[in-house]
Amino acid sequence: MRQTAPRFLELKPNWDDVRARYEAFWAHELAFPIFQVTSPARNGFDHPDAAPGDASRRFVDPEVVLPALRKHVRSTFWGGDAFPCAFPVSTGLVAIMAAYLGCPYRILPALGTAWADPILQSLEDQVLAAVEANPWWQATRALLQGAAMDPERNYHIGIPDLQGDGQIAALLRGTEDLAIDVLERPEQVRALIEQIDEIWFFYWQECHRMACSQTEGYVDWLGIWSALPMATLECDFSCMISERHFRDIFLPSIVRQATLVERTIYHLDGPGALRHLESLLELPQLDGIQWVPGAGSKPMTEWVPLLRRIQAAGKLVVIACEPNELEPLLSALDPAGLAITVSCSSQDEAERLLLAAGYPLA
Repeated sequence: MRQTAPRFLELKPNWDDVRARYEAFWAHELAFPIFQVTSPARNGFDHPDAAPGDASRRFVDPEVVLPALRKHVRSTFWGGDAFPCAFPVSTGLVAIMAAYLGCPYRILPALGTAWADPILQSLEDQVLAAVEANPWWQATRALLQGAAMDPERNYHIGIPDLQGDGQIAALLRGTEDLAIDVLERPEQVRALIEQIDEIWFFYWQECHRMACSQTEGYVDWLGIWSALPMATLECDFSCMISERHFRDIFLPSIVRQATLVERTIYHLDGPGALRHLESLLELPQLDGIQWVPGAGSKPMTEWVPLLRRIQAAGKLVVIACEPNELEPLLSALDPAGLAITVSCSSQDEAERLLLAAGYPLA
């Protein structure tokens, strides 16, 4: 196993114990759940400085990005099982794989995100491929390799948010057009998804190869550490389609990904996706579910029956909640394969929450 960077251990001196807890989480062996609590550190929370001139530089220029990441990590309190982790390719650059495949991709610096425009006018005779010379892929390589070799690095490296085949297909084709294609040309959609599958796995492997070249373990945007290869699987497009079409067209992709990757969590986002939960719980290859209620939905404490249903199916559960929801969730759920994330407004609040919850490594 690669050595943990000394600068990382300055911020997380009990990392060996925390790392063991993550492995116990994957094995459903925890007596107290994974509990990640973060807040601004007492020395103040410094947001990354905007780069002079082109504001997009703070997303793609290693000379701007890497110092900002180090600064952000040092100004964050990483409490409980939270650990210093940063993303050289910002998680705001959602579905950047669509850019790798040639979609016009626009960074929106004021919103901290990006958008891709469709390129597939039809599903006829479309052949997709990973292109090494793609400028967005080259920028990704520069950022990941720069972070891995950074002598001042004080964080684990998370890979880009590649998202799932359904989202990538929707960006390549356009969401409305893809929804019509599902109804009228399901076989061609299935062929498109299979192409995206192969390319997704290539980029997933390459990103982890670069991110892990000088550090240990695997981390993606979900922030759950694993000693073995892991991935967060997604298909937010599923909210727009029936259970039958999800099972016939998109579920086989999730099975393939979960078979290729040793550990997987599925990102289930919003009430519209719940009709597909049973299909997901039936997959022996899938390790767990991250439940996100969606904007304007009920608080996490009101989803306890759903979370218990997921646990009863033998799956890991990953959730985020407000500080005042922690105690009832701890009382209601099985800790063995549970991970909870909480964001606090101050380090004092975070430390009080850890103490009140009875976090075992405090």
